[in-house]
Amino acid sequence: MDHAQNQCRDFHSLTPTPLRVGCVSYLNAKPLIAGLAEAHPQLQIRCDVPSGLLADLLAGQVDIALCPVVDYYRSHCPLKIVPCGGISSKGHTLTVCLFSRTPIEKLTEIHADTDSHTSVNLLRVIMAKRYQRDIKIIPYNTRSEETASKPTPDAMLLIGDKVVTSSPLAVQYPYQLDMGQAWAQLTNLPFMFAIWLAKEETDLGELPLWLDENRKHNQVRCAQLAREFAPKHGWPQRLAYEYLTENLHYEVGDSELQAMELFAHYLHELNLIDKPCPLTF
Repeated sequence: MDHAQNQCRDFHSLTPTPLRVGCVSYLNAKPLIAGLAEAHPQLQIRCDVPSGLLADLLAGQVDIALCPVVDYYRSHCPLKIVPCGGISSKGHTLTVCLFSRTPIEKLTEIHADTDSHTSVNLLRVIMAKRYQRDIKIIPYNTRSEETASKPTPDAMLLIGDKVVTSSPLAVQYPYQLDMGQAWAQLTNLPFMFAIWLAKEETDLGELPLWLDENRKHNQVRCAQLAREFAPKHGWPQRLAYEYLTENLHYEVGDSELQAMELFAHYLHELNLIDKPCPLTF
């Protein structure tokens, strides 16, 4: 009996613990994540809103997460960047947008989508640097029943698929500003919205390689991704294809890292982070 129990313990000690991947369910992440679980059944995929992924990572619920870049600088636990892609824009994002009934340069407060950390802080930077406005941010949970029952705010920052699928927005709000385009005009750089992060001590094995291979595989089949996922997310198929191939970019190069560091510099200037820590890979 003791021998059998020992064999059982030995077997379980040799069985690798499944690696857990945290990601968003939005259309913008499909080139990074689509097909990953099918190619590597030993992985577990957990979806959350962007603002929830850092908490998932720090709580040990996932081993790696596609986190908003601001979380790299605001985490109380040291993190490392896993160089296997991310989500960035070089201009219009289509899905990170400020909507206002008042001219933007006159705004004093903005309701901001609670799904995002990075986009809210990018909004603060744009308002300070471009409009010299120190605005009040009011959390705005678009998914709550209470929010749905109230009139829409005078000015609000929205992120994700709902920016495209909520068609009345264009009529209700005459003043609109795409955050990716505003950043590009301000800095002449792309903007990094999300990047793969893990705790410094986590051994990811071959997972970074799998993620990078999956990204490269998906980037040449965006037409197929648009056909498959556009209807599920309420997007027109052609617009989804343009979004995945023209508006967003998934490789992380020198200009994306430079933009990430400049963003941290601005956040520090505005006292939104303690200090810009160096990038660790």
